[in-house]
Amino acid sequence: MPIYYGYSNAIFGTQSTVNGSAQNYSFAPPTGGTWTWSGVTTNFHVRENTGATVYNGDVTNEQIGANEQLGGTWEQVTEIGGTYYQTIWDYTFEVTGPGPDFTVYRIGVIDVDLNNDDDLNDVVGGASEDGYYLVFPDGVPPAGVSYTIGSIVENDGSTPHTGLGAQVVCFAAGTLIETETGPVEVQFLQPGDRVMTRDAGLQELTWTGSRRVNAVGDLAPVIITKGALGNSRDLVVSPQHRMLIEGWQAELWFGETEVFVKAKDLVNDDTIYVRRGGKVNYHHILFDDHQVVFAEGAASESFHPGPHALGALDQGTCDELIRLFPDLDSITAPSMPAARMSLKGFEAECLLN
Repeated sequence: MPIYYGYSNAIFGTQSTVNGSAQNYSFAPPTGGTWTWSGVTTNFHVRENTGATVYNGDVTNEQIGANEQLGGTWEQVTEIGGTYYQTIWDYTFEVTGPGPDFTVYRIGVIDVDLNNDDDLNDVVGGASEDGYYLVFPDGVPPAGVSYTIGSIVENDGSTPHTGLGAQVVCFAAGTLIETETGPVEVQFLQPGDRVMTRDAGLQELTWTGSRRVNAVGDLAPVIITKGALGNSRDLVVSPQHRMLIEGWQAELWFGETEVFVKAKDLVNDDTIYVRRGGKVNYHHILFDDHQVVFAEGAASESFHPGPHALGALDQGTCDELIRLFPDLDSITAPSMPAARMSLKGFEAECLLN
């Protein structure tokens, strides 16, 4: 059964310029040059075969490898206008923003085989296959700003989807979620059940879903031990799941009294740690709007198909979500607004240290 990895921190390559001109991303932008982009972000998904966790890259020099081709063992395709096209991750380079912050952003170059001929050097319908999409693993850099181009930082043939910005956001089976009737284990929740939210009181669930995965690599769960975040029992979530953190430090650093921090960025190898090995059942709960819910008493996010997650979902699940939220099927659709500001990894480090 295929799975889907969703990317939403993305733009089309044609939205960017290098030294003021359009860039052919078949080769890396020149180090020391200027890079900028304009417009709005977009989103897309990559369909892979069951078990795939990495976005295989350009090991055959602008060619789709046999394993990644349509029907291949590790088929990698993306859907545009109802048709699936072969795709690879090409390479990742860095850009640095202007002072005084000099923020560094990674930019992943995604090639799409727009005529499915296994070659990625073509221009089809005015669109270049090289760098058809650009993704931002560290968050989207502000548009209209000139960034200084650095070197290629990743070009090893494959990198985890989650390392490029695709995210899985879910609770592990057994997690108690606060509902109208009291705490209920997440796997027993159904659409129509009323769940307690921080901002809007009781809200009906629109959709629930689940997936069983190997607890390895970027899918190994994060264990938040009892009391670490005010939780009444150990809380088990996916690495990308965001927890609500509040306090004067958040307001001092970011001008917000409450912010979201990914579970993986909270890991301290003591009260919050990664548990590898075996299997884990991940469960998603979705509302009409992104919500803050209470899991084991700790404030956390509901599933967010907007700017930070479409997740790794099987085909039937993805189809069901699109029926419920038709905008998710459009690569140019606006995202569901996030319930809180979400911190990048380096921002979380500032907040917590």
